[in-house]
Amino acid sequence: MTTEQIKLHFDRVLFGFGIINPLTAVPQLHNVWVLERVGGISAITTTAALAMAVLWTVYGLLERRTVLWATSVLWIVMHAATLVGIAFAA
Repeated sequence: MTTEQIKLHFDRVLFGFGIINPLTAVPQLHNVWVLERVGGISAITTTAALAMAVLWTVYGLLERRTVLWATSVLWIVMHAATLVGIAFAA
């Protein structure tokens, strides 16, 4: 297997996990939006994570790396939804 083939397979695996990983935020979103529980959720930490996701998205777009920007966009949605929920609960 060549280096390019390994890289292609690795990108596919990374993309798959990158799509699945933001789903780990669903229980937190359930707490925020359905149960209206925001205790223990830091708006500062969530804002920092949102900023990092935006930076990774921009970097992925500039480098034309779909695996970076596409998966980071999902994190932007999750973090933004959490922050909006925190704001409405306050």
